[in-house]
Amino acid sequence: MSAAPTLVVRAAPALGHPSPPVSLDAAPWRTMFLSVPAGHHVADLTRGSFLRALLDAQPRPRIVVLSPFASDPQLVSELERQDVRCVPMFAPPPSLGARVVDSILSERFLLESRLRAVRIQRDRARLMEKWRGRGALIALKAAVCRLPVSRRGWFRVAQRITDVSGYRTLFQTHRPDLLVTATAGFLPIEVPLIYAAKRFGVPQMGVDLGWDNLSSKYHTVLPVDQLAVWNETMRDEAVRYHGFRADHVRVTGALPFDAYFGGEPIPTRAELCASVGADPARPLVTLATAPALVYPTTDRVVEILVRAIDEGAFGNEAQLLVRVHPRDHVDLYSRFHDGRHVFVEKPFQQLEWSHGSPELDSFTPGTEDRRRLAATLAHSDVIVNFASTTTVEAALFDTPVVNIGFDETPDLPLPLSITRYYQFEHYQPVVETGAAHVAVSAIDLVRAVARYLADPARDGVGRRALARRCCAFTDGQAGARLGQWVLDTLAATPPAGAPS
Repeated sequence: MSAAPTLVVRAAPALGHPSPPVSLDAAPWRTMFLSVPAGHHVADLTRGSFLRALLDAQPRPRIVVLSPFASDPQLVSELERQDVRCVPMFAPPPSLGARVVDSILSERFLLESRLRAVRIQRDRARLMEKWRGRGALIALKAAVCRLPVSRRGWFRVAQRITDVSGYRTLFQTHRPDLLVTATAGFLPIEVPLIYAAKRFGVPQMGVDLGWDNLSSKYHTVLPVDQLAVWNETMRDEAVRYHGFRADHVRVTGALPFDAYFGGEPIPTRAELCASVGADPARPLVTLATAPALVYPTTDRVVEILVRAIDEGAFGNEAQLLVRVHPRDHVDLYSRFHDGRHVFVEKPFQQLEWSHGSPELDSFTPGTEDRRRLAATLAHSDVIVNFASTTTVEAALFDTPVVNIGFDETPDLPLPLSITRYYQFEHYQPVVETGAAHVAVSAIDLVRAVARYLADPARDGVGRRALARRCCAFTDGQAGARLGQWVLDTLAATPPAGAPS
């Protein structure tokens, strides 16, 4: 595998409805809130080119990070050294009324968008959360959804009934001119914060850090004022499905991929293998695991691959690296680690989190962990995964990918089967380009890995096509573009007043 991506899609800056850069020199000292609700957002928003672009501005804005990790001493110290304050982020349990309105909004989104992925997600929720009152609730929700009330109208209702009192003092103290969020409301912890900003007259800018959020979630995007996305497809989804004005959505690139294109050296194959005890001269197959909610028996897939190695199905004494997902449990795989053929790692830092934040959202990659992931993608001979973003990342390095497309339990209904992901709209570029082989059985999995080991160039055309479709830019400047847009927005925004 190559040591770094060589694909060039587009050279650089302007896209969408560009405007000339606005300097903050002519504006008063400005303050922005930056929401960092989960561990991977720490890496994307506070440890890369995005934050650097903000801190390098003259004069630089005051930045207040809102995060459930405000109690983590390492993160707080890291931010304070850059004169960035970190304060707690919190979300009271939503009221019954708020939950009902959110459910109505989700159903209206499904009915209006007609997205297959959203319908499957809705049906999955109904199958997994059975209770006696569900039938009556479904009937009531169907009736309410027929009322002549637009989604915008329901959003206004949600804003009025959401408890934002906990944020009043914070907004009064700091008087932010802009709120930048990491998910535009996909994580429940961000919902009251966004509604608080609306209540107190503070503009909001959402950053969609994932490629699937706009078309695959049974939960609609909150109507923030502006939205940053990876590519033109996502921009079209924001306009078509979520009602954004086209000039309020900006393609800034895939911020999580900046580390792959920034020119920073990554560990060599020898260094990567030495770090886990593997032999760089032998084939390396990497399995990127999935949390139980995605695939409940990933350890069975490990068993299949280990058995194939023991039986010589991959030839030349292949090795297996099990890279544990941040939301997965490493102890599920410890029994496979033998230090010769199988190696298990979970290369993430665990942050201290506040009450109410899921523990498995507290894992974050550090700077060295991102370089390690790049090396893993570049130097693995085959990547096995579960229809995740890893497929696109591997394609950037032209590394063959096998997706798991079978269940341990046969004949599961589609909403409970791993095959559901291959029906989702956001994953169709993978299916249509043939960038990855979707294994339909354990036998097919083993054969597909063996074929790729024998012929690494197989499906290379599809991988390159996938990379072009998903990545608007491959210059490592997504964070810088996003940072400039935030600075331009701050400079053009009237100074904030104190919330009443």
